[in-house]
Amino acid sequence: MSMGPIRGRGILEIPGIAVGHAGQFAPDRLTGVTAVLPPPGAQVGVDVRGGGPATHETDVIAPGTHSYGADAIVLTGGSALGLASVSGVVRTLAEAGRGFPAPGLADTFIPLVPAAAIFDLGRGDGSARPPTDVDGATAASAALRSTHDGAGASAVRGSLGAGLGARSGMQSMRSSLGSVSIRLPSGYTVAALVVANPLGTIGTSDGMLWAHPLLGSYGFDLPKIGHLPAAPVSTAEAPSAKNTTIAIVATNAALDPAQVTRMASGAHAGIARAIRPSHTLFDGDTVFGIATGDVGLPDDFAASTLDQVSITAAAADALSLAIIDAHVAAAPVADSWGQPPTLNDVAPEFAEAFAALA
Repeated sequence: MSMGPIRGRGILEIPGIAVGHAGQFAPDRLTGVTAVLPPPGAQVGVDVRGGGPATHETDVIAPGTHSYGADAIVLTGGSALGLASVSGVVRTLAEAGRGFPAPGLADTFIPLVPAAAIFDLGRGDGSARPPTDVDGATAASAALRSTHDGAGASAVRGSLGAGLGARSGMQSMRSSLGSVSIRLPSGYTVAALVVANPLGTIGTSDGMLWAHPLLGSYGFDLPKIGHLPAAPVSTAEAPSAKNTTIAIVATNAALDPAQVTRMASGAHAGIARAIRPSHTLFDGDTVFGIATGDVGLPDDFAASTLDQVSITAAAADALSLAIIDAHVAAAPVADSWGQPPTLNDVAPEFAEAFAALA
């Protein structure tokens, strides 16, 4: 088994996790929703750091609650309006018999579905057409099908799901959904799935990625990215709340609710490493955590603590790399769509080299 970062199946390198997408990729509507289903018994957590979050049911997975976990985690477009898609996910899961058994009500299940949204309203023809209840149901159905068909049935990167309308650098570059996993020598796998839609940029004016030192530390000698497009200066595209990076970091380690929340918290360093500025008042940066419990921690306290630190550090690294992946994976569009360029447009050599990573 190779060690280090793996692009490949991304978060699906964690056995038991399922992913489904829905949305529209068209000139008049660029938005969607992604539903991620943890396996039964997984522990979950969340850490919200941005100044303008749009979230749903994050309190119910905080340490000290009943620790049930979550039946799905939803990443969606549409800002607070897009959170309507969660109801479709909840309904679909309930109909499938997934959720918390309602006390005293036979055959009634209450799915717990935390969610977070990016702001992508108007990214098509300028109208507000956020993800809907129907989109959420479609994404949940796709995720359920992948659990029946086998892990890996769904894609984990590119212009799909919640990443359909993503942009970065004050809306000057198109982004998408990205996912990278890291295998640790200790036997743990850690992965990140991200919708990178930040106010900030991923690169410097001299053509270097903010995360370039991280890439070098893993032995990747990638070319510079060239000059990124200048930030727009029109009033319509001035800095605004049209942002937010939302992510899920996951591991096969057996973490309790406090430990998986700590992993989500530490993973925010991955956003700060890849995006400048990050966690602004115009962003609602939110990271969820999933621990499936397949690989136990050592019984020894010191060894267990060291492994937890390693897992959290890998979660941050995976998230930084997934943010780059989200920019590399954005699908091309016709000039007639009136959309900003992608990283492939402005730095094809870098994008090709990154896409070639195992």
